[in-house]
Amino acid sequence: MRIPSLSENPGMMIGDSASKHRADKNTDFVESLKNAIDKTNKVIEDANQASLRLAEGKSVNIHEAMIKMQKADIMLRLLVTSTNKLIQGYNELMRLR
Repeated sequence: MRIPSLSENPGMMIGDSASKHRADKNTDFVESLKNAIDKTNKVIEDANQASLRLAEGKSVNIHEAMIKMQKADIMLRLLVTSTNKLIQGYNELMRLR
């Protein structure tokens, strides 16, 4: 019976391939966080523009403006809560060290 070496099965190796896999996951998380921040910022900008048009007396549907403002508020609260949880998790890991 032939036993394959570790070099034939890169998934079993610890080192470069494992650290590269972890780096890919970290990059995915960072990109997801950046995308969430960018999307939240865009929604907030849209809500600000809608409220400015409403304040200027331009023809704006008040319901749509209010929905945009509420959506921006909810997304910002979610982002702040997520950030706080992330910081809390980091602090917990540092405390365990």
